[in-house]
Amino acid sequence: MRRSRRPLAVAVAALTTALLALTPLGGTPVAHAATLFSDDFTDGDLAGWSRSGGSWSVAADDSPALQQSRADTGDARLFAGSASWADQAVQARVKPLTLPGDGMVALLARASGATSYYRLALHAGDQVRLEAVRSGRVTPLGTASHPVTVGAWRTLRIEVAGTVVRGWVDGVPVGSGTGTLTATGRIGVQTGYATARFDDVLVTRGGPAPTSAPPTPGGTPTGGSPTATPSVTPPPASPTPTPTDTGPAQRSSVVAPDGSGDFTSVQAAVDAVPTGNASRYTITIRPGTYRETVTVPAGKPYVSFVGSTGDPRDVVIVYDNASGTPKPGGGTYGTSGSASVTIDGNDFTARHLTFANDFDEAAHDYAAEQAVAVLTRADRLVFDDVRFLGNQDTLYHNSASVDAVGRAYFRDCYVEGDVDFIFGRGTGVFDGCEIRSLDRGSTGNNGYVTAASTMIGNPYGLLFTGCVLTTDAAATQSVHLGRPWHPGGDVNAIGQVVFRDSVLGAHVKDSPWTDMSGFSWRDARFAEYRNSGPGSTVTADRPQLTDEQAPTYTPQRYLAGVDGWNPIP
Repeated sequence: MRRSRRPLAVAVAALTTALLALTPLGGTPVAHAATLFSDDFTDGDLAGWSRSGGSWSVAADDSPALQQSRADTGDARLFAGSASWADQAVQARVKPLTLPGDGMVALLARASGATSYYRLALHAGDQVRLEAVRSGRVTPLGTASHPVTVGAWRTLRIEVAGTVVRGWVDGVPVGSGTGTLTATGRIGVQTGYATARFDDVLVTRGGPAPTSAPPTPGGTPTGGSPTATPSVTPPPASPTPTPTDTGPAQRSSVVAPDGSGDFTSVQAAVDAVPTGNASRYTITIRPGTYRETVTVPAGKPYVSFVGSTGDPRDVVIVYDNASGTPKPGGGTYGTSGSASVTIDGNDFTARHLTFANDFDEAAHDYAAEQAVAVLTRADRLVFDDVRFLGNQDTLYHNSASVDAVGRAYFRDCYVEGDVDFIFGRGTGVFDGCEIRSLDRGSTGNNGYVTAASTMIGNPYGLLFTGCVLTTDAAATQSVHLGRPWHPGGDVNAIGQVVFRDSVLGAHVKDSPWTDMSGFSWRDARFAEYRNSGPGSTVTADRPQLTDEQAPTYTPQRYLAGVDGWNPIP
């Protein structure tokens, strides 16, 4: 976490402002506020902030200020802080530089992923909106009319306490609501088809949110007078974040390649987790490339891998074995053995990091070149803001046995590959993910997104909802959505895949399903529902769910199982 190198007097003044912001009009402090993070950009750099689109720099504006200067970027974001923050108040000064009719300039709170957060946004036409954004889908929480002028500073503030979310602009309440989006997350700033400057970012943690608007620093806001506070239900006296796990307090360790943590390798940290572990054990991983194979054994459930910066590109766990790679003791690794990371422990979670297999296909001539980045053989897994990188067979989502169901929830993730790069008999929900097909240089066949081998007794295989299917350079009409995999010719492996409410690029074929190893795709359980984009043309070779069938194929239905598991925020 970064703390700005501002002069002591400025820091004290900022903290005083934060304390005032938690004081009701009657003058009695609600709670003492602790500063979690502050940045006035006087040091001229962006250390501690992670980029996600746009062109960010520090510019001169009386005093240094953060600037986003690309007006053609629909979703430029910059994140800071810790993914573990729960109750928080984030405040910043914001100046739109360009703000067209479809543009916005915003402050973010509790960002649990690249596309899930609470947002307070300035819009053209003097509109300010408080919103919950989940996997890119927006739910309004409040709206206010307030002067929004290009070239004029405004002060935005969001407070989240338990499930209560509240927003202000220049001390004027925008609204509030009950938010069940996420219990923890970072803060951030954002523009959409706009340019802007941001300054004096301050994050504090204290008691409950006040029931009246906080005073504006420096007095009455320019360009408008405060309006009456809308009638809202005040938050509970002692809000409690929604727990993500039960059991004893978390235990943890830190991995850092420079020796500044508890371990220098991820596997060493896993080895230190007690066998039979019965509560959450968090392994925080600091920036670096960890070239190693990692296995989380079945006897070590409740393990979490968390990238320390909140940017999944900063932490990379990678190796380069392929199915045909010779093993030191003879033989080859095989597809399962090629995995860079193998997860056998139930209730595993991963956030803000990258799993990769960088096997170089061009440099080898093996008979089998499947190269797995992650193999899962466990149940109740959550991957949040995680990247999976590879070529053939990138993500092997399986289960412990043909009779076992292995469920996993992939939220705001990125998966890339070419041939069968999401495959296996596991039950998996990909929610708001980018699924990227890599070009193999063919004009007609650049691979297959899925190769499901769902067992016949399991109604739920792979679900893609709210996803976007992209490519680096694959030709139009050259990628299949999937084909049915029958391992060893198993006739009971009847793949089940649904793509719904997703955007399909032009690389997706009009006839997107195909046969595999003599088994017809028409005997599998493949379907689509309400997709859009140039690759979504409905043809006779594209089974579609009916409106009556669609409620049966939702993330909750896929993941519930017999224990009612629901990891969806």
